[in-house]
Amino acid sequence: EFRALEPQGLLLYNGNAQGKDFLALTLLGGRAQLRFDTGSGPAVLTSSVPVEPGRWHRLELSRHWRRGTLSVDGETPVVGHSPSGTDGLNLDTDLFVGGVPADQASVVLERTSIRVGLRGCIRLLDVNNQRLELSSWQGAVTRSSGVGACGDHPCLPNPCLGGAPCRALEAGMFHCLCPPGRFGPTCGADKNPCEPNPCHGAAPCRVLPDGEATCECPQGRGGTTCQTASERDYSQPFLPDFNGFSYLELKGLHTFERDLGEKMALEVVFLARGPSGLLFYNGQRTDGKGDFVCLALRDRFLEFRYDLGKGAAVIRSKEPVALDTWTRVSLERSGRKGAMRVSDGPRVLGESPVPHTVLNLKEPLYIGGAPDFSKLARAAAVSSGFDGVIQLVSSKGHQLLNREHVVRSVEVSSFAHHPCTQASGHPCLHGASCLPREASYECLCPGGFSGPHCEQGLTEKSAGDVDALAFDGQTYVEYLNAVTESEKALQTSHFELSLRTEATQGLVLWSGKATERADYIALAIVDGRLQLAYDLGSQPVVLSSTVPVNTNRWLRVRAHREQREGSLQVGNEAPVTGSSPLGATQLDTDGALWLGGLEKLPTGQALPKAYSTGFVGCLRDVVVGRRPLQLLEDAVTKPGLRPCAA
Repeated sequence: EFRALEPQGLLLYNGNAQGKDFLALTLLGGRAQLRFDTGSGPAVLTSSVPVEPGRWHRLELSRHWRRGTLSVDGETPVVGHSPSGTDGLNLDTDLFVGGVPADQASVVLERTSIRVGLRGCIRLLDVNNQRLELSSWQGAVTRSSGVGACGDHPCLPNPCLGGAPCRALEAGMFHCLCPPGRFGPTCGADKNPCEPNPCHGAAPCRVLPDGEATCECPQGRGGTTCQTASERDYSQPFLPDFNGFSYLELKGLHTFERDLGEKMALEVVFLARGPSGLLFYNGQRTDGKGDFVCLALRDRFLEFRYDLGKGAAVIRSKEPVALDTWTRVSLERSGRKGAMRVSDGPRVLGESPVPHTVLNLKEPLYIGGAPDFSKLARAAAVSSGFDGVIQLVSSKGHQLLNREHVVRSVEVSSFAHHPCTQASGHPCLHGASCLPREASYECLCPGGFSGPHCEQGLTEKSAGDVDALAFDGQTYVEYLNAVTESEKALQTSHFELSLRTEATQGLVLWSGKATERADYIALAIVDGRLQLAYDLGSQPVVLSSTVPVNTNRWLRVRAHREQREGSLQVGNEAPVTGSSPLGATQLDTDGALWLGGLEKLPTGQALPKAYSTGFVGCLRDVVVGRRPLQLLEDAVTKPGLRPCAA
């Protein structure tokens, strides 16, 4: 039984001073390898179980004549034979454990390709059912060099080279906090194979035990460096999993919101496994001085901190956060005043010292950790990374945490225990995308399907109805909105439709009240792109698609609102998501749904001119709630409706 600190090294060696015979047990490239030669040539057996630095492993080997077996940690034994000829193994040197003296080094290198001894510990050595008592090894050896005692604590003696700090982990593991310029499990390497990241598209890069880099390609990418692209697959979401030493680097918050200096509204959804760690940090300077904003866990309490130049505001949650449970936290700041709300708990208020009121940020946004905690602001009071999963980091309702925004990813993996990411496949059918909603999910259906899991095909049109309805910019059609059907419907809105148009502006769908500054939800084309806009009474949310719709081709559109959360998907693009500020969760309407535009927008709505323009184009396969709309039959007003030309 042994614990290695490096992926290479000699465990055991026994040879013949005059002949070819030898037996060697080595570590090579992070795998255990048995080599023996009975005189006719070597047998080489390599285990398939990776040897992890710092973890205890149990290794068993046997040899009978020319047949050998090797097993690590109970794996099915690897079997091999030396070439036929002589069968017996004739050994006459001493048995060397952990290395060999200088006079044997060249022979061992020639026979095993290993030039270094073991860095690590051996706690059990049993040869032919005779256990060697390692606790009193000094009395059993003929000679030794540089051998010390190993304790139960993984950091004693310190396995990290150059005196780098060692942190003990579970199961006897350790983690070396390497200084700048040193890398590897024990800081033994001077070059990081993941710097610069060789993986295309900022895919996560991980260093293997043998020191090589491997790329963890997202869906839709392949190849050794994720260099090949298949058709983009948005059905599986981005759910980054952090191990306490990982982090994501994104562009700074100030690049996403122009007025972030004066005010900000952030929302974070996470699942914590550990009690402490950094959720996000954004600063002004690389030396930790100047302004900053951060959110961290400290002994299961959330701390929202920001400094505008005269000292930090510290806003701490009233209750501890439950571990292994999805938690939603909303953060607001306006000038010096800030607020935090955890799930449905009370708002906790705080403010930074006078007189400064503007937050100045220039550095990247770090999520889940940071490359060097010593270079973060001291007032942030955080020194460790987050252990858990982060599902959402949104600014004013816009999700920032997606693959396209990632500049650098270090030791980040994908969380596989959510319904949207489970190995057996997510529950959404017919190629639908799965959108995480804390522990639950929402299915974003492709054209032609509806239902909670996109399991229902759209029903056939009734006799006499039209496949597609034409709109000329003056055609406004009123329907009774399924949003009024139940109390539950006030909390959710769901619309699906297919559209074809060449127009760059126009109101496609509207539901609200005719009174001034009332609630509404709308779909409109603005500068050739589709927008979903809604206002529940606190502040409007606008989600903008990146897909041009004025192409005169049919495109499927799906818009969904669940209380304050909204999503918009056009064609095969990734869903655009967002949420309205804290406050109301239901949409109050007068029961009418309009397609094609409105005679006159309600006054007091600060909406682009495109919303006052009628839609020119064709609509078909409209779904309201979960019910297909019969475009002619269900219409309350029928102002000369005509079918759309094929």
